[in-house]
This record gives sequence, C-alpha cells and structure tokens, in this order.
Amino acid sequence: MTRAAKGAKLDAMVESLEHLLRRAARDPMAPRAALYRELLRSETYLLTLDEPLAEGESRRVTRADASFPVWADKDPELGGVWVPVFPARDRVREFVVERGLAAPPGKEFLWMGHGPGQVFSLLRGVPRFAGVRLRLDRETAAQLSWPEVRALARGRLPPDSPELHDLPLERLVIPAGARLSFGRLKSWEGEPRPLLLTMPDAGRFRPEDARRLVRLPLRDGRHAWTPCRHFLQVLRLLKKLGVEGGERLVQSLLASQLAFEMYGEAEALCDWLVHRGHEAYAWLGLAAVYGRTGRLEDCAQLCGRAVVKYPGERAFHVHGVRALMALGRLRDASQRLEAARRLFPDDAALADLSRELSVQIARPA
Repeated sequence: MTRAAKGAKLDAMVESLEHLLRRAARDPMAPRAALYRELLRSETYLLTLDEPLAEGESRRVTRADASFPVWADKDPELGGVWVPVFPARDRVREFVVERGLAAPPGKEFLWMGHGPGQVFSLLRGVPRFAGVRLRLDRETAAQLSWPEVRALARGRLPPDSPELHDLPLERLVIPAGARLSFGRLKSWEGEPRPLLLTMPDAGRFRPEDARRLVRLPLRDGRHAWTPCRHFLQVLRLLKKLGVEGGERLVQSLLASQLAFEMYGEAEALCDWLVHRGHEAYAWLGLAAVYGRTGRLEDCAQLCGRAVVKYPGERAFHVHGVRALMALGRLRDASQRLEAARRLFPDDAALADLSRELSVQIARPA
C-alpha cells in the first residue's frame, strides 16, 4: 500500500469514528457496537506534557519504563477522574485552545498517539481512573465507564444493554416529603417496560448515566431503576440531611462504589477518608480497588504497610498475599503467608491461599 493510500485509509477511519461519536453523544442509549469496533481499529490521542520537541522532530517514542502526565478532568461530585481521548490530533489542539490551557515553564502540551486499542490498557493505571470521555468538541462527547474500558483493553466488545446492578445495601430510607420522579427507559432484553426513578433534589440526571443502573425494590414485588451515579448522589444527600448515621452512609457509599465497579470514585473517597482519620477503613477500600483493577504492585505495597500498622486486620494479609502471588513473588508471598497464619491459624481463606501457593511453588520453572 502506498503512503497516499495509507493516509486516505486513516482519514476515512477518523471520519467514521467521529460520525459514531456524534451519534453516541446525541443518543447515549443507542447501540454502541459499531463505535466499540471502530475504537478497536482506530488510532487515538491523549493530551500530555513534555519538553518541547526538537526542531523538525514530529515523533517521540516513550520508553517502556517511563511515566508521563495525562490530562484528566476531576468529577466535581464523586471525585474520580475522566481522561479525554481524542479521535484525531487536531481535536487535541482544539481542546487546548478552547480551554486556554498554559503549559508550565520548560514544558509544552503535546498530543500522544496510540495504535488501535492500546490506550485502554494504558489508562487503567491512572490513579482515581473513572473512565474515558471520548471528545470531539465542547458539545460532543461520549463516556466509557471503567467496565467498558476494561473490556476494550482485552479486545472485547462491551455489551450494548445497560450495565445492571442489584441494590448493594439491605435497605435505603427515603425521608418523608422527598420528591420522586418516575419515567420510562428504552426496553432491553428481559425488561420490556423499565421504570426509572430519581430524586430531583439529589443531583442532576444525565441521559448518559442511564447506561449504568441499579435496581430499587418497590412494593408488591415490583422494582424501578435509577442510574448508579444518581444513587450515589442520593446517599450524599441523605448524609447531608442527617437522615441516618453519617458514618454508616459513608460506608454505604464506598460499598456501593465498589459494587458498581466505580473504582476511580471509590479511590477518591478512600483518600478523603484517610485525611479524616479513618485510615484503616480507607486502606481496606484501597486494597480492594487495587486488587480488582489489576494494580497489583500498589496493592502489595499498601498491604505490606498495613500488616505492620494494623496486624489484627485479616483482610490486609489476604489481599497482600494474593497480590504477591499474582506478581510471581512467591518467596515474599510465602513469608507473608507464614506470618499471617501465625496470627490467624484457623482462617479458611489463608488455608486456601497456602494450598494455592504450594501448587505454584511446585510447578517447574
């Protein structure tokens, strides 16, 4: 294929991706299979900071062990960060101009190109990562949540139907006099007439949020759905109103974020808890976030500190050993496990880990 033919093919892919992004932005609940397929075969771009390019230089290759800053927008209510991903380098330049961004001395804003599908694996290591915002311009953007990014990082197409969750709490007490709004959602397989429930005072409803829903039991065995994001806003409102114990609601908020796979928001909440004197509880949440998102080195380091400071908390021992085993650090895992079993000799989870570790050690190198 000639250089001109390759350029024409690339232009066609960018045009197709931008068309699909516009359609997703107009109708967030529309099927996205075509968009997902296009993302897995298209080059994408990030905004980063680096030293100015040398004269005449148009490409810089990042070393395998290098770290680099990635521009991200913090969620003002829930605290996770959303990373803008662009379908073309010109869109990165437009973003910088539109926001009036200024680079610090000695640095400049650069676009960073990535081959098809590569950006999704890369971004899962961003602290407090909540998801991707596929961005064309101020009015045109579509979000991909953490579960969708994970699927794309593995080369799989996320499902088109909404992501559904059951209520992660035993009960939710809505205060008397609260305003409730009901509506209808587009049907999906197994749910021909889904009912939407929101509390207008708890936060804004966005059509994009309806891609991730939690089931709310009603009377007579019926149920309604509310966006997971809005459900978290309800918990925050209840805490503000003092309807129930504030500490219990914060724990419910963290449990819900973990259940909904909203790991960036959960990590931000854990950082907030650390600074308010709840370090042990926050570290338990962080260990769960790191383990579930594949940040195994972070998990091993955190649990290494935690078992020294909070030796009586069994979960730190379990999370730490699992992370070390997954990293292949079997000697460290064995030492950590031996110390844990001295503290908890009858613990079933540690006994299971001991058997798994014995199998790994016995395997030929």
